[in-house]
Amino acid sequence: MLPNSRKTTTRLQLVCLIILITQLAGCLGGEIIGAPHDRRTFGTIIDDEGIEFSSTDKLYSTPEIKSTDRIKVVSVNGVVLLAGEISSEEKKQLATDIVSNINNVRRVVNELQVRDDVAGVGTRTSDRFISGKVKTALFGVDIKGFDPTRVNVTTARKIVYLQGLVTPEEGEAAAERASRVSGVEGVVKVFEYIDLDAEQEDDNEGEVQDEPSEE
Repeated sequence: MLPNSRKTTTRLQLVCLIILITQLAGCLGGEIIGAPHDRRTFGTIIDDEGIEFSSTDKLYSTPEIKSTDRIKVVSVNGVVLLAGEISSEEKKQLATDIVSNINNVRRVVNELQVRDDVAGVGTRTSDRFISGKVKTALFGVDIKGFDPTRVNVTTARKIVYLQGLVTPEEGEAAAERASRVSGVEGVVKVFEYIDLDAEQEDDNEGEVQDEPSEE
């Protein structure tokens, strides 16, 4: 019999492999079918999935962190959100230290709430329902080029956390829209902001311009 931690690691590695094979099968011309508008590269998406699995495995393999501590790990472009509940400030800091040392992690945003009680089934169900409503509401953001599928939504105890690569305008509009969803008690932006104009200028600078021909 394998120890619990080794069995968990083996299961996580198997799941990662399945996900990788599935997404590779859907990869065509550098785009992933089902997520063609993701601003992350294919490699970064795979890195993020690996970060989430590795972080969860290492967190719950640490003796100080118990099964009663509820930690959600969500990675977008190497920026990792920790949300949920943990029983002490010391363990909250420990969680940050553990995840910070995972490969490809660029930054950890620790939003864990220190409390003695862990969210029950009713609270978790409510959080999932709120996330679904927020995702739907984001389709109402009226900004040219905005794609709501680029925004990752996580909810913990009615607090909504928004992640993704967005422009400042998109981020503000998404947060405002999420705040108006019934049941939401707070919105935390964990966005990584990009400048589309600057990116367009860089692309143009890399283009070879044709010389005007002489008649």
